[in-house]
Amino acid sequence: MDTDSLHSESSFMSTHGEAHDDFTQLTKLNGGSHVHTFYKICRDGKYFFMKRLRPEYAAQEYYRQTFRKEYELGSSLQSEYIVRYHQLVDAPTECSLIMDYVNGSTLADFLSNHPDYFHQTNHLRKFLQQLCLALQELHRHQALHLDLKPSNIMLTAVNNDVRLIDLGCSYTDARPSTIGLSRHFAAPEQLDGSYDVDARTDIYALGRILLEMDATSPLPKGFREMARRCAAEQKENRFQSVDEILDFLQQPTRHRPLLILWLCVCCGIAAATILFLFFFPFREGAGVGSTFVDTSADTICLQVLSVDSQQVSIIPSSFGSYASDLIIPDSVAHHNRCYYVTELADSVFFSCTELTSIKLPGRLTTIGSRAFDNCPRLANIHMPRSVNQVKTGAFVNCRSLSYVSWSPAATVVPRNCFVSCMSLRSITLPEGITAIHQDAFCDCRSLEEVDLPSTLQRIDRGAFYQCTSLRTITLPASVTHLGEYLFYKCNQLEEIRALAATPPYISTIVEPSFRGVIRVPTASLEAYKKAPGWKNLNLAPL
Repeated sequence: MDTDSLHSESSFMSTHGEAHDDFTQLTKLNGGSHVHTFYKICRDGKYFFMKRLRPEYAAQEYYRQTFRKEYELGSSLQSEYIVRYHQLVDAPTECSLIMDYVNGSTLADFLSNHPDYFHQTNHLRKFLQQLCLALQELHRHQALHLDLKPSNIMLTAVNNDVRLIDLGCSYTDARPSTIGLSRHFAAPEQLDGSYDVDARTDIYALGRILLEMDATSPLPKGFREMARRCAAEQKENRFQSVDEILDFLQQPTRHRPLLILWLCVCCGIAAATILFLFFFPFREGAGVGSTFVDTSADTICLQVLSVDSQQVSIIPSSFGSYASDLIIPDSVAHHNRCYYVTELADSVFFSCTELTSIKLPGRLTTIGSRAFDNCPRLANIHMPRSVNQVKTGAFVNCRSLSYVSWSPAATVVPRNCFVSCMSLRSITLPEGITAIHQDAFCDCRSLEEVDLPSTLQRIDRGAFYQCTSLRTITLPASVTHLGEYLFYKCNQLEEIRALAATPPYISTIVEPSFRGVIRVPTASLEAYKKAPGWKNLNLAPL
């Protein structure tokens, strides 16, 4: 990294001139997106980084305003661990950002080349302290990053120091956007439509980064629990600020003797609690809400949902990870009664990294929110026909999931259901499905074949966002609503077949750069050519 440019007074300012007027070199870099491109540029012997809107987006005020917001925030920050912003070029034919050029690699690339680097506690602690100091500066300015991920964190070639980059999704005083967001590291409140974000939202992403590192190469002792606390589903269960994390990172060196004593006391209390739970409550409590453990096949925790109808739910276990091949029994015995397993609770198998297959019980009706979140080895799901509700993000980040048998009784594919299921190549939804909700198949980059039922009525915002292998899709005649950004970043999409005789309502389902064809019923071609949202697309008869 050019450290002189970081600490010297900048000679740049916001300007209406062309960005490249005073530069002697302009080299296009890999990366970027469908919206912007990256360049390495040189001025007076110093290198800088330029992010430039592509011409088709530079003409749109929304994207220009995004760049203005990023520059306004970036230029106000004063941290050696955040890349420095020098100039906004806001000219009629161009919109660009000029910032420090970081000589180094992204955390994603660094981990690929140095998988054992963070095995050393001092390396990991230094990395986390610097990243937290960068976030602390952001939060001090009443701003959130909201897109923290390995590709937005750089490590310098000299000394492996942190440089936080890309403030494009940062949120200050406006409703945060989910467009361009990396769902794999996004917090639940970013994906559930509530947009109830705060500093703990960035802390969640930090936890997900650590869990990703741990899944590839185990972290040192103590840091795994820290990661899980950061990535807790409920915000109140996370670290409440980066200051708390910084204090936590100091504990091992400042309070080691007290920490050991504290751990011994906690272990004693935990052991006594377990003994109490085993020998007392389970002999007396059998009502709704009571919990117990079944060890007939694997150690699973259950909670009574109903005594009269004899229903129980599988709940998150504190007994460690499950076996790779898990069989959940249809029924279990408790207090001399037979109970049927009808529900998987929220986050019940969260981060079960060894789980490769699971047999679901025959009377199951509900799969909870994020039930299988971050089960990276889970390969297939066969839903019993009894399942009538699947909740938000049930299979998010199941990167090995390649086959899904969906229950016809579950008539809605929920929000974020299969986000970042990178191995899912095809999906057939049975008759009876009426809706596919927001971001349901977002970032399923291997998805090639989608078979939709004739009962489908609506497909919501971003449902197939960034399905980069999708080439063709048929929208049934029953569909009346198509959400915005539906096929954005579907770079290989060549043909959309819309079978509805009456044009469904749309705003922007494909990018301005889309060069494919949209085929519609011959008798309805003229109606489509006049319909809002459709008339500017490349329409052709079926």
